[in-house]
Amino acid sequence: MGFPGAVITRNLEAPITMKRHLFMLGLLFAAPTFAGSTTTTTQDASQGARRPPPFERKSPVQVLIDHRQDLALTDAQAASLTRIQTALDAKNAPVKQSLEALRPPAPPDRAQGTPSAQDPAVHEEARGLFEQLRANDLAAWQEAEQVLTDAQKSQARTLLESERRSHGPGHGGRGGPPRGE
Repeated sequence: MGFPGAVITRNLEAPITMKRHLFMLGLLFAAPTFAGSTTTTTQDASQGARRPPPFERKSPVQVLIDHRQDLALTDAQAASLTRIQTALDAKNAPVKQSLEALRPPAPPDRAQGTPSAQDPAVHEEARGLFEQLRANDLAAWQEAEQVLTDAQKSQARTLLESERRSHGPGHGGRGGPPRGE
């Protein structure tokens, strides 16, 4: 019959071999999941270190133009809205260039010490430029409202609210997403 220890060894090897096979099978299934998760991280990092600036959101007038069919705009209304949007773009271009010039090349590292004395002045200048953009958008919206019928105005407000909710309030700071998101 042989040595009794040999039988025990063979019986112990079977469970170990089975465990090894299950472990390898688990690794095989986990590898694509891990590869997929690292690819998205790499893609996010490779899409550029700088996010688009917050002032690059669509104007309310551009949203109306984009939803021309939903609002059932006539050709004359669409032409008027396009003219308003073109004028708004021309008015906002120098303001956006000024804001872009104020953007730091990378987010400031606050862990290295106190912010420079220039920060409050830059923030104040940026705040004024953002106010100017908001005022320009509001004036363009008021002009665009004159082109729309009452039914279209109501539908346009709903579209704009939906658009605002889908893009969220922005990242951090005042008006940023709630904590924990």
